[in-house]
Amino acid sequence: MPSSAADPRPAGPARSGPGPGCRAGDDDRARSRINAAIRLLMQVRTLMASITLLVLAVRGLAFATFVMVACVALLSWLASRHVDRIVPRLLDHPLLVALDLCLGFAVLAVGGPSGPFFLSTVATAAVAGLLYRWPGMLIVSVAQIAGYFAAFAVPHDDLGTFQALASQPAYYPVIGFGGVALRRLLEEHGAAEDARVAAEATAAAAEERARLAREMHDSLAKTLRGLALGAAALPAWVRTAPDRAEREAARLAEAAETASREARGLLTELRDTAAALPLPDAVRAGCDAWSARTGVAVQADIAGDVRLPHRSRHELLAILGEALANVERHADAANVSVRLAWSAADIVLTVRDDGRGFRTAAPDEHARRGRYGLVGLYERAERAGGTALVRSEPGEGTTLVVRVAAGPAGSAGSAGRAGPDRSAEVC
Repeated sequence: MPSSAADPRPAGPARSGPGPGCRAGDDDRARSRINAAIRLLMQVRTLMASITLLVLAVRGLAFATFVMVACVALLSWLASRHVDRIVPRLLDHPLLVALDLCLGFAVLAVGGPSGPFFLSTVATAAVAGLLYRWPGMLIVSVAQIAGYFAAFAVPHDDLGTFQALASQPAYYPVIGFGGVALRRLLEEHGAAEDARVAAEATAAAAEERARLAREMHDSLAKTLRGLALGAAALPAWVRTAPDRAEREAARLAEAAETASREARGLLTELRDTAAALPLPDAVRAGCDAWSARTGVAVQADIAGDVRLPHRSRHELLAILGEALANVERHADAANVSVRLAWSAADIVLTVRDDGRGFRTAAPDEHARRGRYGLVGLYERAERAGGTALVRSEPGEGTTLVVRVAAGPAGSAGSAGRAGPDRSAEVC
C-alpha cells in the first residue's frame, strides 16, 4: 500500500490564504478525529473478544483458543490506549497491518471461521478504510477474504453453509467501505468546522477594526480636536488676557497628556492578552496589575460566572482601567475597592477610593472643564448598554457605579439597553 494513501489530511481542493501553521493545525485536527474513531473501534473489538471468551467458556474452551483470543483482547486494549503512537507507525509502515491479519486468521483457524470471534476481525477492515482510504482498504479486504478461506483448511463444523461461504466474507469490504465513508464524513465535518472558525475569525477581526476605529473617533480624535481648537485660541488669550492664557496652556498640557494616554491605551489593547480570560478573571488581573504597579491596596470582591457580550465586556474593562488611572492621577488614595456583581437585571461594577474627592457636575460641564476622562467613562457605559454614576465630595473619596444590562446568571440576556447590534458572543 502506498504511503501517500495513508495521508490523514482532509482531501479536497487546496485553500489559499492560511499559512503553514494553519494547515498544520488542520492536519492535527484531522488526525485527532481519525484517531478517536480508531480508538472506538479498538474498544469495540476488545469488548467483542471478551464476549468471545465468555461464549467459548460455555461451549468448552480450548487452551490455544483462549490464549489467542486473550492476546487479541489485550492487544486491542493496548491499541485503544496508545492509538496516538500506533497510528503514525501504521501510516509510515502499512505492512504492520499484516501482523493483525495473521493473528486474526490464526484465531479463525483454531476457533472456526463461523465462530464467535469472526465479528472481531472485521474491525481491521474498518481501520484500513479510515487510514488508507479506498486503495488500502481494498487490499486489506482481499487479504482478509483470502485468509478467511484459508482457515477452511482446518476441519470445522458447519463450514459448508451459505453464511460461512458467502455472507461472512462479504462483511470485510462492506465494513471497509464503512470506514472509508466515515473518514469522508470526518473530513467534511472538519472542513465545515474549519470554515466556520475562519468565518468567525474574519468577523471578529472586522469587529475589532470597527471598534478600534470607533475608539479613535470617540476618544483620541475628540481630544486632539479639542487640543487643536484650544491651541488656535491661545495666541489671542496671550495678547488679551495673560492669566487666562496661562490657565488655557495648563489645560492644553493636560489634554495633550490625555491624548497620549488614550493613544497608549489603544496600542495596549492591540496586545491585550486579557481578552481570552473570563470577565471575573480579567477584572481581577487588572486590579492586581494596577495595585502592583502603584503600590495602592485594592480590595477586590469579584463574583463568578459573570458574562457579557464581547463589546460590553470590552467597554466595562476599559471603564475599570480608566477609573483606576483617575485614582492614580488625581485621588491620592490609600485604599481602593473594586466589586463586580450580577443580579437578574444588571451586572454592576463599583470602584470606590478613599482619596481627596471632588465636586461632581453634569457630563457637559466636565467636558467644558477639560475632564475628558470622566466624559469617556459616561460614553463607554452608554456604548456598553448601561449607565455610569459618579458620587464624590471633596475629602470624602469617589465612588463609580456602572450598571450594564444582563440576563439570568449574569449571562448575556436580551438586547435591553445595549442596542440592536450587541454580539451574541459572551465572555
